[in-house]
Amino acid sequence: MSIGTRVKRFREAKGLSQDDLALRIDVAQSTISSIESDKNIPNSLLLSKIAKELEVDINELLNEGIQVNISNNQFSDLSSAGTINQYNPVFNMQSPEIAQSILKNQEQIAKLIEIQSKLIESLLKK
Repeated sequence: MSIGTRVKRFREAKGLSQDDLALRIDVAQSTISSIESDKNIPNSLLLSKIAKELEVDINELLNEGIQVNISNNQFSDLSSAGTINQYNPVFNMQSPEIAQSILKNQEQIAKLIEIQSKLIESLLKK
């Protein structure tokens, strides 16, 4: 199951429309639509915002084994993929560890850009 499909299922399980989710994370509805239709893959910062708003762990949006039982709005992990993958020496580009590492790097980059902007601003004032 794709990231877009998982986002859609979790969003629907929360009773949110695409517009609702888009407003809550400050993006256009078309952004949510393109993610859910797998036309675009969200970057890690956007994926983090989506996960937070849907009240799920980012790993649940990334992992293939997570499925949503929409009939009673309960989430369940129906696979043993986590156990199997820990012994797999091949890197999965959608693995939670890589996603978390990318997210941390992007957060650090954002902080550095903010510091750089403040430095440039202070230099221009002089």
